[in-house]
Amino acid sequence: HGARVLTRVRALELTATGARVRDELSGEEGEIRARAVINAAGVWAGGLVDGVRIRPSRGTHLVLRPESLGPLTAGLHIPVPGETNRFVLVLPQDDGRVYVGLTDEPVDGDIPDVTEPPETDIGFLLDVLCSVLHVPVHRDDVVGAFAGLRPLLDTTPEDADAPPRTADISRRHAVLTSSEGVVTVVGGKLTTYRRMAEDAVDAAVRLRGLPAGPSRTASLPLVGAAPPHVLAGLSAPRRLVRRHGTEAPAVLALAGRDPRLAEPLLPGHPVTAAEALWAVLHEGALDEEDVLDRRTRIGLVPSDRTAAQEAVRALLADAAARD
Repeated sequence: HGARVLTRVRALELTATGARVRDELSGEEGEIRARAVINAAGVWAGGLVDGVRIRPSRGTHLVLRPESLGPLTAGLHIPVPGETNRFVLVLPQDDGRVYVGLTDEPVDGDIPDVTEPPETDIGFLLDVLCSVLHVPVHRDDVVGAFAGLRPLLDTTPEDADAPPRTADISRRHAVLTSSEGVVTVVGGKLTTYRRMAEDAVDAAVRLRGLPAGPSRTASLPLVGAAPPHVLAGLSAPRRLVRRHGTEAPAVLALAGRDPRLAEPLLPGHPVTAAEALWAVLHEGALDEEDVLDRRTRIGLVPSDRTAAQEAVRALLADAAARD
């Protein structure tokens, strides 16, 4: 659709007609010019545009092996004791792991590039989980944990005695326009990201008087998306279809040309070397972190991450040789 995506490039300063940026790989700085600028930097949005007040909220998940909970054919929805509208979810995954989450805790001070789950969050989730189990899950059963930050819009009056809990702040998104003409979108949830994008783009088009109609994102399918009957007819394993949609046969074809690519990246995990290579060739993965942490989620379990690193390094070298 005409987009050019620059990864590993950090925005240092925004204006209504461009940005000063830095290539984080080379350290080189430069200017990008544009007819409109949208600040969609999440919890870091306030550092790029004055007047945007963000109240970051940390959400932590635990990762368990399936044997920690026994046979689990469906997810669990566990009420948080003492709360009326907060729950902890237990979610079995296709790779056999189980996610347990999540928390909702305020984050004060400097915002880190990578958020680490604290022991207090891990203990809270275990306590809620064990409140409905006959056989408790212990700290040693937690094989991984990860956390993210919600960019909640802070609308608390400056003179308020105390801010509300982050759990009580609205998840609705907001589109703001600065006095300099930069459009900022904050708040919201992952499940509403396309509506957020639509509202932000429409606002930028109106503000800058650009020759474009309303955003069409609501009618554009994601890469690999198709109706259920089309997906059901694809010649590929169901797990691949669930992850890659209509691209699953192409992923499978990589393994057809090299049988080694049909092997799992590590024993006991379903992700194959072909999927990792596909991430490098077609999904913009540049290094081990991209493959293990952002494309396959193997890295959510540190021991699995270590076990798969050598295989991923070899695949990255293979992809570089293809170029």
